[in-house]
Amino acid sequence: MRPSAAAVLCTAVILAVACGRPSAMGEANSLIVVAPDSVWVEVEDLTYRTLEPTVFTTREEKKFNVTHVGTESPELNQLLLWRQVIVFAAPGDTRLQQIADRAKHDDFDPPEILQARDVWARGQVATAVVLEPGRELETWREQLPELVALLEQGYREYVHVRMFVSGVDTATSELLEERFGVTIEIPRVYVQGAQEGDILVLRNDNPSPSELIRSVLIQRLPPADSVTGEDVYAWRETIAATQYNVPQSFEPKEGSERRLSLGGAEAVEVRGIWQDEGAYPAAGLFIGRAVACTSGTFFIDAWLYAPNPRRGKWQYLLQLEEILDSFRCAGA
Repeated sequence: MRPSAAAVLCTAVILAVACGRPSAMGEANSLIVVAPDSVWVEVEDLTYRTLEPTVFTTREEKKFNVTHVGTESPELNQLLLWRQVIVFAAPGDTRLQQIADRAKHDDFDPPEILQARDVWARGQVATAVVLEPGRELETWREQLPELVALLEQGYREYVHVRMFVSGVDTATSELLEERFGVTIEIPRVYVQGAQEGDILVLRNDNPSPSELIRSVLIQRLPPADSVTGEDVYAWRETIAATQYNVPQSFEPKEGSERRLSLGGAEAVEVRGIWQDEGAYPAAGLFIGRAVACTSGTFFIDAWLYAPNPRRGKWQYLLQLEEILDSFRCAGA
């Protein structure tokens, strides 16, 4: 959702906050792009397409939301206080220089991209996309792929730090290593649920199960010569009907099967949409994996419930992916 003048506070009030810089506003995936209107009109469509890639949650969801503000806009000073600000400009631009000064970057060598923190607000990341004089439009277009890769990396790091604010649950990892011969990194806020045979359920209902649920189920089965995506879907059908508070049905996502390696162990992944079969409708994304370890084949089901449409699901999907990617067989 793009911010408007009505959505932000008066600059004079904000700047009254102590310590000289106010706290940054907005979400970490909301991008304020600063550029002259005359330049923006030439690159608007391409910039939106590049900086707003989508990811499948329960639908195709934008990873980032871009808002352009012109250099002469009356809203500029307010939007410079956003959490993520990107300035496209050639050397000589005042705001570009402010980012460079904060980054202790002495000489521009356009085209180039540099970042600094806390330029106009605390907790802010400001990005300078330095354009080559006389080739402003060309160097704008040329740097977009590098820019979106940098933004995605930064957002993933932000999500990782937030999810482990409570620390790593070493007790659960030690339990898994002792019982199953595997390890996994889980934030301390996850709670152990049912432990039936070779099944372990870990769940995070914070702040409330009506608002957000992240669940990870791990089951050890005998070693198999090979496992396919269809095998993962078939396994999920059995556990989804018996291992959760409310039985689930699901719809596979066509084309989602992929092969990967986790610490040298072969794994297969599929995705899809689950749906509760109880009286109250609920649905969300799931990721199913099977990992081949010497101690057995480990099937993992991770699912997300985040019904608020204003709360982007990508950050929670990244959290589940971080947990799944941390899985390691013994000795890996």
